[in-house]
Order: sequence, then structure tokens, then C-alpha cells
Amino acid sequence: MSVVDISRRGLISGLGLLAVSTITAEGSLAEPAAALATAAAPLGPGANGTAVSGEARTIERFIRMRSSPDLSPVMWLYHGVLMGKLEGQLARPLVGVGGMSFTRAVRRAAGVYNWELDEVGYYLDLHSGEVLPQWLNPYTNKLVKPAHYRAPEHMQYSGDGVKSYDPVPPGADFRGEITTLAEVGGVVTMTEDLYVRIPGASATSSAAAAPDRVLASLGSFTAQAAALAAAPSRWVDCQMNYATMNSFARWLGMDGMAGVQNMRLSGAKRPASDLAAIPAWLRARIDAEHPTFLEVPRNWAGQH
Repeated sequence: MSVVDISRRGLISGLGLLAVSTITAEGSLAEPAAALATAAAPLGPGANGTAVSGEARTIERFIRMRSSPDLSPVMWLYHGVLMGKLEGQLARPLVGVGGMSFTRAVRRAAGVYNWELDEVGYYLDLHSGEVLPQWLNPYTNKLVKPAHYRAPEHMQYSGDGVKSYDPVPPGADFRGEITTLAEVGGVVTMTEDLYVRIPGASATSSAAAAPDRVLASLGSFTAQAAALAAAPSRWVDCQMNYATMNSFARWLGMDGMAGVQNMRLSGAKRPASDLAAIPAWLRARIDAEHPTFLEVPRNWAGQH
């Protein structure tokens, strides 16, 4: 197995495992467009007016929070910090993180949605906020090159949990779930939790042994209960918070050191057309390094 890395989303968007093909729910390989190519089903109850299960209602509400009334693409802007903690030591902030993504949901049935995301993210100096071309790791006192990312993902949400449509390495363990965490003070919080273990590799004549790598990506999404109870045609404002508990990313140069990294991110959903909301520094980077990225929502238009 090739060397893999863990960034924000780990298995889905940070492990370097993405390929042209994707994995269908049955486990066979298919092109991403084909795996996601289903006509959007109308909103409402299940087929032939059948009742929708509690699990399906949970997914429907989650999609309401994370998408738009007509399921057109939306934009997410976020900012945060990457923390490090060596075993037996206090945690410490290492670098800032900033980025954005476009997401869309394609409805296949009541409580069953294909989910697609394309994301750009950068590691930043904690004090100046500048994008880091290199960084002095205080744990190793060595210069490293941060692994800034452009990362797509394809998943499916249903009452059976979260499934990845992107290839995973042999022996990898992946599971995900959508839950309602809390309803307090008129605010609903729902979660998208992903758990991953990537098996290590034995030493070879040209490479050292690689340990197992683990990831927990814990996403929380909050919205006003009154907005969720309103007509389906109403836009629902939503804020997100991510907390990850990962093995150290390889770009940190800390292989063999016992400990974990934790990425804490906070962000919000905006209409995909609200490009003015993108911070100036991020817009400049995207225009220079990913000139087609802002075309993603338009390219998705009409594809189901």
C-alpha cells in the first residue's frame, strides 16, 4: 500500500486514496458520475406514500441543515487551528487552518442521499494568518512543507449510516453515522461522525515499517429549531464545528512519535453564489492555484 496521509477529512479527502473510480454500495467499482447518477427524487414521504422511518427523518433533517431548499449546491467557509499533543505532554496549537468547500446532496429515496464535496484548504501561520510555504515543527525542530489540499469526496447518507464511494485500501476499517446530538434552547445540533483505521505496512528493503493510522472526524452542525420546522422552501442557516482526533499527519514529520493531532474548525453555510463572502486571501489563492474550483457549482448543475 502506498504511503497515505490524514488531513481534515481523513479517509475521504486527506489520505491520498482518491481515484477516478469509486466504490458503489455493493462494493463494485464505478465511475463517480455513474455512482452518483440518479434522478433527484421528489421530497416528501417514501414511495407510494409509505411512512418514513425515524432514521429517514433524521437524514432528511440533516440534509435540510446542510443543503438548500432545492438541493442546489451550497458553500461552506471555515477557519480553525491544528493542535498537537505528544503522549504525556500538554497539547499545543501548531498552525492555523482556513478553507472552503462546495457541497451538494442528490436525493435517491426518502432518507437516502448521495453526498458530494469539493474542498480547498490551507495551513496558516498562527500569528500572521499567512499561508505557510514551510513551517518549523517545534516538536522536531525541523522545517517541513505543509500539505495544503484540494480534496473531493463522495459518500452516501442513509439510515444504515455513512458509506464512502471513494476507494479505500485493503484492510481499512471505515464507518460513519448521523445522529441528533442535542436540542437545547431552540437550537438543534446534529453530527456527522466518521471513524477510520488504516492498516500499517511491514518494513521493506527501501522503506521503514508504517504503523496503523487512525482517524475520528467529528462534525457538529447547528441550526434554529424554528427554521427547521418552517416550510421546506425556507433556507436554513447552519453553522459547523469539526473536531478531529488523528494520528500525526505525515507532512508533520513525526512518524514514530506517540501522540495525536486535533483539528478544530468553525464555519458556516452560504449560498454557492455568495462568492463575495470568501476571504480575500483565500480567493486570491484559489484564483492562482485552483482556477476551476469556483466553477464547481456550475459544473454540477443538471447532474444528478
